[in-house]
Amino acid sequence: MYNGYTVVDAHAHIFPDKLTERATQGISSFYDLPMSHHGSMSELLESGDPAGIDGYLVCSVATNPAQTAAINNYICTVLENHPQCVGFAALHPFSENLEEEFQNILKRPFKGIKLHPDFQEFLMDDPAVYPMYEMISAAGLPVLMHMGDANRPYSTPPRMAKVLSDFPKLRVIAAHLGGYCHWQEAADILKPSERLRFDTSSCLDFMSPDDAVKFIRTHGAENCFFGVDFPMWDHREELRRFFRLQLTDTERRGILAENMINWIRNAKNSCYTNI
Repeated sequence: MYNGYTVVDAHAHIFPDKLTERATQGISSFYDLPMSHHGSMSELLESGDPAGIDGYLVCSVATNPAQTAAINNYICTVLENHPQCVGFAALHPFSENLEEEFQNILKRPFKGIKLHPDFQEFLMDDPAVYPMYEMISAAGLPVLMHMGDANRPYSTPPRMAKVLSDFPKLRVIAAHLGGYCHWQEAADILKPSERLRFDTSSCLDFMSPDDAVKFIRTHGAENCFFGVDFPMWDHREELRRFFRLQLTDTERRGILAENMINWIRNAKNSCYTNI
């Protein structure tokens, strides 16, 4: 706990130890931002546990279809050894074995799917990727979707709005308050609903506390989750940023843990009882 608050990091990327340096260098180069940590599971705990983090949503991105099985095997191993974690599976929309890979995900202890259109190079609303959404939506699993980029068109808020319109049962966590570098557009376009949630990851360092509160309340504080985007940011640092926000105690408790736990529990075939 942190100052009496239960805290779940709803957005943490992890990588096998042998890949951490290469993976974090790639992310750092992609965004032209320094990384606070490497992305090993041990370093996640070293960053989060002393800071008072009680649980983690762990995930990784398949930047090409061939990576999917290895990533999901690794995440499953982490889940077996770390009951404070909930895992989202990797999936690539252009995999030749998409349906088989998705059926394997359903047989394993995953609570959702992680997608990153910018890394995976697909337009979020491209009809070519709609078969993937159809499978995810039918299964009732939520998607943690990377949102927004300063220079790339893949994951803009209007594309997310189109996907939500075309798939009325799809459940989505729109990362980065609905759109990194597109925060106002996300607030204007992405309307709160039972199936749409937002996380605060990679936002609080780029906006004033007043703007952060404005965007959180536009989306609805009850619809927002606290996320760190490890290994990009440090847990203590991100908690300090969060507690600078002039939110009510109820809003803080919801965002830090309660909103995410309750929403994940409500996903079909999903139960998050670890915290």
